[in-house]
Amino acid sequence: MTTRERLFEVVLKATFGIAVLSVVGCASPSADAPDLILHSGKILTVNDGFEIAEALAISDGNIAAVGTDEEIESLAGAETTVFDLEGRTVIPGIVDAHSHQDGYGMHIYRADLSKVGSVAEMMSVVEAKVKQSQPGEWITNSGFWNETKLEERRNPTRFDIDPFSPENPVYLGRGHLGIINTKAMEVLGMDENMPSPSGGTIERDEQGRITGRLYERALDPLDEAVPKPTHEQRMGAILQTYREMAAAGATSVRSAGSPIESIAAYVELNDRGELPLRTGVTAYLNPNQSAEQTEAWLQRLPPASRSGDMFHVWGVKMTADGGSDLAYLRRDYANRPGFRGQLGGSLEDFTTAVSLCNQYGRRVGIHALGDAAIDFTLDAYEAADAEDSIVDKRWSIEHGYLIQPEQYPRMKSLGLIIHPQTWHLYHLRRNFLDNYGQEYADMSHPYRDLVDQGIPIAGGMDWRVAPYDYFFFMWVAITRKTLDGAVVGPDQALTREEALRFHTVWAAYSTFEEDRKGSLEPGKFADLAVLDNDYLGVEEDEIKDIRPLLTMVGGQVVFRDPDYTFP
Repeated sequence: MTTRERLFEVVLKATFGIAVLSVVGCASPSADAPDLILHSGKILTVNDGFEIAEALAISDGNIAAVGTDEEIESLAGAETTVFDLEGRTVIPGIVDAHSHQDGYGMHIYRADLSKVGSVAEMMSVVEAKVKQSQPGEWITNSGFWNETKLEERRNPTRFDIDPFSPENPVYLGRGHLGIINTKAMEVLGMDENMPSPSGGTIERDEQGRITGRLYERALDPLDEAVPKPTHEQRMGAILQTYREMAAAGATSVRSAGSPIESIAAYVELNDRGELPLRTGVTAYLNPNQSAEQTEAWLQRLPPASRSGDMFHVWGVKMTADGGSDLAYLRRDYANRPGFRGQLGGSLEDFTTAVSLCNQYGRRVGIHALGDAAIDFTLDAYEAADAEDSIVDKRWSIEHGYLIQPEQYPRMKSLGLIIHPQTWHLYHLRRNFLDNYGQEYADMSHPYRDLVDQGIPIAGGMDWRVAPYDYFFFMWVAITRKTLDGAVVGPDQALTREEALRFHTVWAAYSTFEEDRKGSLEPGKFADLAVLDNDYLGVEEDEIKDIRPLLTMVGGQVVFRDPDYTFP
């Protein structure tokens, strides 16, 4: 059997849940009794056969056995804690394969714009932060807004911010878009004649005035100008985010682009034994620099191998195109004739960066939304593969909104994983229609095609873009419903089983950890969540309202609903 055939066999098992060997039932008990038994529940093992058990036993942070109440309760010893689930559903802990958790938790230090419903409300939040600050102090945000959900259906401009911030530079960032006020322009040395940089856009209005909206590489000067969070703030933000993720049922998370400074915060928290969730990080790399600079940057990264069971460096993240307003397409935007989006750099630079990552043994995930950006990414990956095969390395395409069918064979031949986020399907439907037109908007997030092609997909939230609400977006993946109530591409829907795999074992596969987590099987980590409702049994529209009552990592409680009694 060839390497690619072996990989495809693994993908089939991970993607389709083909039953090879049932593990439900009692594993051979050791001389020691388990630490904890959970019984009288509906335990969704999410193993190859998606078998359902009644009970499980936990020893030393791992699952010791799974089976019937009679089988598992017979393992109890004098020191075993035995807990009655009273029929509650238990699932493997959520594995979030694409998040920005080191930024989200900054809301405890910055203006939190994640819940605003209008430009006016945004300005009220920012103004309150200005009033708490000293003149000259930078005002920044945490938590992303979405203009499609704002009452005014637009992003703010500097003219919205200026009236209450004449002495404070303001920068409101949202990944590929940032908005600055006039004071910030002054600090940055910008004037009305400044041209847009290569790979970026400085937006102007009909009068030719800079609106304050900056895109992509136009944001680069802010990296130097805006004060960075302190090391202590970075650690505090991570822990704050993890508290909220644990409450949503998450037990593992992969960051999708962290600065090296944030990685140092993860390393320290791990070394202290204070990381509550299992963490893999990707380090954000700007490929638009010299090969020498990229190589020096790669040499600064922490080791890629795991540090215990709680932390490892997944690899490197790059950005091939912009957000939904700048996704790089094969054809013109529906609302902007002659415009096809924003490419993140030259193919030569990306190919060089990708090749160097491969040489240094670093996996690569590239943000690519539009079909042309996906072509671009595949070109760079194929160049690296020609030098040293990437097939068994599980490299990825991040997001992949607008994948075309003819791109599937190229993805499969490289052994790629796609990291899409259902949040974008739900919230950005209006944006897709405006920018891409009906045909392209209807083809986004082709989950069924990817699964049927045997191309692994791994779910995540992309927070700071969306709150941690995994069951809501499982519901969206199942129903294909959007914010406007439309059903988009119903033929691309996932089943309930698949939607749960998408956020558990398939996501674990993307980090080479499907042998240790993502399903409830003997020998795997005791990472799980107890739910307030029956995921398989409730009416379809009730799935979105499911909430965890208890979340455990390695058999230790990391979240408990205050009204849920547990030993």
